[in-house]
Parts: sequence; structure tokens; C-alpha cells
Amino acid sequence: MDMLKSSSIVVTGILISNVLAYIFHIYVGRALGPVDYGVFGALLSILTILSLISTAFGSAIVKFTARLNEKKQYEKIGFLRKAMQKKMLIFGVIFLLLIILLSQNIADYLKIESNIPVIIMVISLFFALISPVNRGVLQGLKKFKVYSWNGILESVSRLIIVIVLLSLGFGISGSIIAYGLGYFIAFLAIFPFIKETKIQKKYEKNKEQDLAGFYRFVVLVFFVTIALQLLINLPTIFIKHFLSSEFTGYWTAALTLARATLFVTGGILIVMFPEVAGEEKAKEKKLVFKKALILTLLVSVGIALIFLIIPNVFITLLYGKNYAGAVPILRWMGVAMIGVSVLQLSLNYWLAKRA
Repeated sequence: MDMLKSSSIVVTGILISNVLAYIFHIYVGRALGPVDYGVFGALLSILTILSLISTAFGSAIVKFTARLNEKKQYEKIGFLRKAMQKKMLIFGVIFLLLIILLSQNIADYLKIESNIPVIIMVISLFFALISPVNRGVLQGLKKFKVYSWNGILESVSRLIIVIVLLSLGFGISGSIIAYGLGYFIAFLAIFPFIKETKIQKKYEKNKEQDLAGFYRFVVLVFFVTIALQLLINLPTIFIKHFLSSEFTGYWTAALTLARATLFVTGGILIVMFPEVAGEEKAKEKKLVFKKALILTLLVSVGIALIFLIIPNVFITLLYGKNYAGAVPILRWMGVAMIGVSVLQLSLNYWLAKRA
């Protein structure tokens, strides 16, 4: 499947799932108001940062699955999946307990009266930690249609749950619960598709030797990913601590809309990564990257121009007049996302080439 066709499938899936994700955020933003939405945005930024270890494992699984798939070593993919799923479950439980112990400190830093929303955020974090393993396998196997449908299911379920919970008056806690349950439902739904692949036979030989390179790659991915995600999410946490919850709500609204660039270009990245990881020739790797870079620039510049010219239309139409303070933030955040999207693509290309 060529780059353009594969990217179209994934981008379409991401567009649908992220339209639903935007509806989720807009509904939450309107239902909570700028102040409580600022609290939600800060908690969501922490959740994103803390879940980066699972993102690192997911990227490593994509790379190694792609390479093993090219060699038709399906039994090794099966062993890798089972081993990593078990490790992420154990790690998730340990991480869950540790952050619960620190929940009051986190609530104090964010100037939140209760630590209950933080504890609920940690439970959502557990679901986020266990999700990327199976998705990484499907992406590495180039099952892009299934990958896209699973993302859509996550967004649909999350939206339905948050509408129910906010209607029942659960507020910030209900929004965070819905976010976590979206991960969990998608996690459960992916198993039938895993069973249809050729990876169920376990690989028992040289376990440690096979996993040594995997763990080295996880470390590389983690440090690259955390640098990128801290750039995007850390300002929200600082703003919540040093400024008002209302301004944090404006920032969260603008950031949510500006992320459209990363969501769309992320579809290109998702296709590029296994293509580069599975390719042996350096010249072909560079060709794949050049195609992905051109597509990324076209998309990111186009979206930036729209946000630069008419940011008020998007803020007012989607979030309402109460979020007028987000207009100047969105105007320049859209421009900044051009650089972030290119950086994201370049870092993932570098990772895909590494052993």
C-alpha cells in the first residue's frame, strides 16, 4: 500500500476520531465553563505527560513488529506482544499506587481543593498505559483500517460517556472518567482483530537477547517523546499554577483547536513509521520521509493560515463568547504548530531508522 493511499486511510480515521474528540472537548468546555475547563485541561496535560512511557513502548512495538513482519517472523511478534502486555499491566498497577500517594501534592500544586479529580485522573492513566501495545502491533503489521476504526471507537465511546456523566452532574471528575473509559473500551475491542493475525504462537528462544534491543529503543523513544510532549503540555500545568483557572481554560481551548495540525499530520507519521522501520535501503527510507515531509508542511501551513486569519470564528462558534480570551492565543499557537509538526515527524523518522 503506497504512502498516499495508506496516509489517506489513517488520516480519514484520525479526522473522524478527532472530530469526535473536538466535540468531546467543546461539550466539556461549554458544560464546565472556562474555570473548571482549565482544571480539566491541567489534569489532562499531566495525564498525557505521565502516559509517555506507554507511548514509548507503543512506538518500539511498531518498529519491531514492522521489521519482524517483513521477515514473516510472526511467532516473535506474538511473544513480543504478550511479554509487553504483561509488563505494562504490572507497571500500570505500580504507577497507579505511586501517583495516588502523591495525589494531594499534585492537587495542591494545581490549586485544586480536592485530590479526588487527581485520583480519577490516575485511574484513567492506567487505561492509557495498557492501550498502546495492541495498537502498536496492528500499526506495525500495517493494519491501518483496523487501527483507524479502533481510534474512532475510542472517541465515540468517550463522547457518549461524558455526555451521560456530565448530565448526571459529575463535573470535572466525570470528564476525566470518560477520558479513561474511552481508552479501556478501545483496548477491549481490539482483541478480536489481534486473534485474526498470524502472531499467536509464542516464541520461547533467546527471550532476553530478543528484548535487549527493544528496551534500548524504548529508552530512545521515551526521551524523544517526553521532549516533544513537555513542549506541548507543560505550559498548561505552569499556567494553572501561576495564573488563573480562567486563563488556563482559554489556553486549553486554544491548544485543543491548534492540535488539529498534529492530529492530521499524525496520520502521515503513523504510516511513515512502519514504512521506514521495515525498509532496509537508506535511499528508500529518505524517499518515504521526503513524501511525508511535503504532506506535513502542506497540511500544517494550511491550518495555520486558517487560524491566523479567522481564529475568532472557531473560538466563538465552537466554545462560545465566554472563551473570547482564547482568540489571540489561537492565532499564534496555530503558527507554532507548523514547527512542532515538522519536529514530530523528524524525530519519529530518526527513531524509525534506529535499531
